Amino acid sequence: MKIYVIADMEGVSGVVSPEQTGGASWLYENARMQYTREIKAVCEAAISAGAEEIYVNDFHGNGLNLMPDALPREVMIIKGGFRPSSGYDLLDETFSGLVMLGIHARTGTYGGVLPHTYTGKMSFEIFGQPVGEFDVLALLAGEKKVPVILISGDSKALQQAGTSLPSTPGVITKYSIGTEGALCMHPDRVCELLRDETKRAIKIMSSIEPAQISGAIQLKVNVADVCLSSRIEWIPGLKRIDDTSFEFTGRNMKEIANLMYGCATLVEAKF
Repeated sequence: MKIYVIADMEGVSGVVSPEQTGGASWLYENARMQYTREIKAVCEAAISAGAEEIYVNDFHGNGLNLMPDALPREVMIIKGGFRPSSGYDLLDETFSGLVMLGIHARTGTYGGVLPHTYTGKMSFEIFGQPVGEFDVLALLAGEKKVPVILISGDSKALQQAGTSLPSTPGVITKYSIGTEGALCMHPDRVCELLRDETKRAIKIMSSIEPAQISGAIQLKVNVADVCLSSRIEWIPGLKRIDDTSFEFTGRNMKEIANLMYGCATLVEAKF
């Protein structure tokens, strides 16, 4: 049995500020320690439940956040900066389940902790419904028949994920109080819950259906500032709707994910 873990930092226990998600401060060092602990809890539980291979994708920022020597030896780590596959590196049909650890709410979510979708400067919709990173990754996995078996993050993120992944177990790490505040679960308690829910998720994963969309997929791209429109309007296949909105039709979720990640990378680039 192979398990794939995609880990992000904003949804980890105790993380409520951008100062904790990068940089050289003690705040970031403490956050990456807890990030590593939560990943370790999931990996150890998965191994005890029968997993023989585990891939962990350090999906946050520059992909150099977790402390690899703290993880079990069975774990393979995907790390490093820009990766064109936008989070689903090496994810294929050989995996039995996907764990999304430390997720955050979509761009523009009122009350979500550090909400964004690849960037805070853009928002995205699929067939008119707002989507976040967790939605995209779940659908990418679904195209490969891999179900999302566990999610963790703040209460707003879990509420959003619950609408599209209703049968997937979840662990709330903190209860949102605005975009940079939360009532936080104790770090040890979060790790305990992750261990318990990982074992339960593996037991029931055969009953969890992969998230899927069939046929062509319609994506709407919205930029927060009209000045950003010129950075993406030349992309082939992207059709302008108005000054700040664009449409794109993809043949599959891979095309949609690449377009989203590409747009976000362009608007964040420093020229």
